[in-house]
Amino acid sequence: MKRKRAWKWLVTGVLTAVVLTGCSSGGNDKTEAEKGNAGAGGDSSYKIGVAAQGLSHEFIKSLVESMQEKADELKVELVVMDSQDKIEEQLNQVDTLVSQKVDAVILNAVDLVGSSPAVDKVKDAGIPLVEVITFTENESYDVFVGTDPKQSGVMMGEILADKLGGKGNVALLQGQIGHSAEITRGAGLKEALFDKYPDVKLLSEQTANWNRDEAMSITEDWLQRFPEINAIAAQNDEMAMGALQAVEASGRKDIIVVGIDGIADALKAVQEERLTATVLDNVTEEGKRSVEVAVGLIKGEKFEKKELVDYVPIKKDNVDEYLGQ
Repeated sequence: MKRKRAWKWLVTGVLTAVVLTGCSSGGNDKTEAEKGNAGAGGDSSYKIGVAAQGLSHEFIKSLVESMQEKADELKVELVVMDSQDKIEEQLNQVDTLVSQKVDAVILNAVDLVGSSPAVDKVKDAGIPLVEVITFTENESYDVFVGTDPKQSGVMMGEILADKLGGKGNVALLQGQIGHSAEITRGAGLKEALFDKYPDVKLLSEQTANWNRDEAMSITEDWLQRFPEINAIAAQNDEMAMGALQAVEASGRKDIIVVGIDGIADALKAVQEERLTATVLDNVTEEGKRSVEVAVGLIKGEKFEKKELVDYVPIKKDNVDEYLGQ
C-alpha cells in the first residue's frame, strides 16, 4: 500500500518572487541567468552542500538517499559530508562548503547548541540554509523541514501508558545528549507518561548515542540491576533494536520495548510481535522536500519558516501498511 502523505503544510502555497538578496550574494558567484538555465535545462549548475549528522545511522543514510533521489530528479549536484556525530567535524565541513561557494546548504545538525555557529557562517556568506530533521538553537536558518520531535515522545508515552496499564517501571535509552531530538523527545515522553501517570516510575536513563551496540550493552546491565523492569523506551529504533536483542537473549518475554523512527528492521520486528511499537518519522518525504526547498531558495522562492510532517504510531495493527515503503 502506498504510504499516505503526512505533510501538514504550514505554507498555503509556494510564492515565486524576486530573488532574495541574501540568496544570491556572498557565497554564490553564479548569475541569475545561469541559475535559471540550471533549473530549466538541468545542467547541474546548482551545487547543494549537505552536512549530515552521521551516515553510520540507518535513518540518516535513508535521509541522504532520499535527498540524492530528488537531486537526481531535479538535476542538481549534492556534495554530502558525513559529520560522524562530531560537532567540530560538522563545523569544519560547513566551513569547507562555504569556501566551495555552494549554492545552498542543507544542515542535519549534530547538536542543538554546538552546531549553531554553522548557521551564522552560512548566512554571513549569503547562502540559503535549510535545516532538516534536526535543528539548531540559532534560528537564523531560512527553512526547517522535518517534524516536531516532541510529538514522537508524546506518542511513545501514550503507547507505553496503554501497554503498561498506567503503572510500571521504565528505563530510558537517550540519544546523543544535547541533540535536539534527545531533548524534545525526552520532554514529550515525560509530559505524556511520567508526569501523567504517577504509578509509572523511571528506573534509569542513560545515553546510548543513537547506537545499537551501546544500547544492547546498557540493557544487559539494566536487566541484571533492575529485575523489576517492565519497559524500555528508546529514543530511536537503532537503540530499540539493541535493547530488544539484549531482552531476547535474556529469555525475558514480559518486557515492552518501544522505539522511534520506523526503520526497516524495526517495522519487521513490530510485524513479528517482537518489538512492541515504533513511531514512524517519514524520512523519505523530509529528505526530498529539503532538496526541493533548497532549490526553491536558490531561485528566490519564499517559504514559511517551518514545514512539518506528522509522526505515525506503528503497532501490529497498522505495520503492514508501512512495510517495504
